Amino acid sequence: LAQASLGDVATPRSPLVHVQACGQQAWSQLGGAMSNVGRMDGAFFVSRTELLSWVNEVFNLNLSKVEQCSNGAVYCQVIDACHTGTVQMKKVNWSARDEHQCIPNFKVLQQAFDRVGIQRHIDVDKLIRGKYQDNLEMLQWIKTYYDRTYQGGEYDAATRRFTENPPEWA
Repeated sequence: LAQASLGDVATPRSPLVHVQACGQQAWSQLGGAMSNVGRMDGAFFVSRTELLSWVNEVFNLNLSKVEQCSNGAVYCQVIDACHTGTVQMKKVNWSARDEHQCIPNFKVLQQAFDRVGIQRHIDVDKLIRGKYQDNLEMLQWIKTYYDRTYQGGEYDAATRRFTENPPEWA
């Protein structure tokens, strides 16, 4: 497999991150601040069971294992909920299984991170291998991001998936 990493930390175009929620525009520096969430932050003490319950309920999924997030589609959906329209959801392949099919999903995710100023390194090589610990840590981080940025309102996760042949858990 060729270099699958999406590079080092994304650089924002501005120290301020534009957040659009519920029809209102607000400026936030949260994107950059979330880059500094360390492993000792409370975010990394959220259990697997709690994470799966949260993602299944909020995004109308049926995940049974954290490793099912390894294709990147779920991570894209969470960022799309926080910043609707910044993730190119039509490009997300929910049925991706092989490494070469998953990499484009992580490119879409990295582009969304860049658009909103999230400075977080995505270790694609580790995530697409489907290892429990790597995907657990990413899901813990992304849940914390969601908790700190999602402004509420209507978000129809199933409609935003744009897929004709979703996997059984989507």
